[in-house]
Amino acid sequence: MRRLTPLMVCFIALASAMAQSPQKSAAQTRLRALELEAAGLRRTLLGAAQSPDGPEAASPAGALLALQEGNERFVRGLRIRSQMGALDPGAREALAKGQAPFAVIITCSDSRLADNFIFDQELGRLFTIREAGNAPDLQGLASAEYAVEHLGSRIIVVLGHESCGAVKAVQEAGPTPLPGNLWSLQAAMAGLLDSVPRGGESAGAHLSHLVEANARRQAESVLARSPLLLERCAKGSLSVVPAVYDLATGKVRFLPAVVPGHGEKTGGHS
Repeated sequence: MRRLTPLMVCFIALASAMAQSPQKSAAQTRLRALELEAAGLRRTLLGAAQSPDGPEAASPAGALLALQEGNERFVRGLRIRSQMGALDPGAREALAKGQAPFAVIITCSDSRLADNFIFDQELGRLFTIREAGNAPDLQGLASAEYAVEHLGSRIIVVLGHESCGAVKAVQEAGPTPLPGNLWSLQAAMAGLLDSVPRGGESAGAHLSHLVEANARRQAESVLARSPLLLERCAKGSLSVVPAVYDLATGKVRFLPAVVPGHGEKTGGHS
């Protein structure tokens, strides 16, 4: 029989003490909740690919709630759906047969954004369109229309983020054309600087206001440039929601949804 060293004895004693601590009950409760979530997730994953009939797919409100709850899990460090979905071979096999994304996420190309993590959703549930400054071009707009028309997506979230490099480039350049193809950022954000005068605030505070305004304006532009999406919103089967992601906290701040016929601006890429 192997002899216990003093270090091993101390470790065993510590483990025993921790097991008897008041935190044990809370830890067990949390573990049980995660187990139940994982079990439900597996059932969802295996049937979601070709059966988009969950509450998140039933209405724009349900889709928004699923994103809000997923982001709350991400902020608290309790991601489960994105983790389990990536580890389940059965889920990947199901996804090979089809997809049923309940949400379209139009977001920035920034490497610090990963929407499946941010909203804690498994593969196949978010239809992602990435463009610098979350300003979709014509192909991006067509992709959003495809997801809504053919895949049943119920919500389009235009997700900006704090300290956005694309918005900052436009801010710092002002009326001076950016070099190379970067001028297209200024074209996509035409009118942004005029809509948010700097006044006496700092450059950082002004950038934050520009990021929020750009998310809102790009969301309005989506409807202004797409009769198909505008019609779906008017019927209540789709919602277009601007939002801003905080890089430091992980929190997504959802702004009011765009109301059809109330202020859609012609902007974005031509």
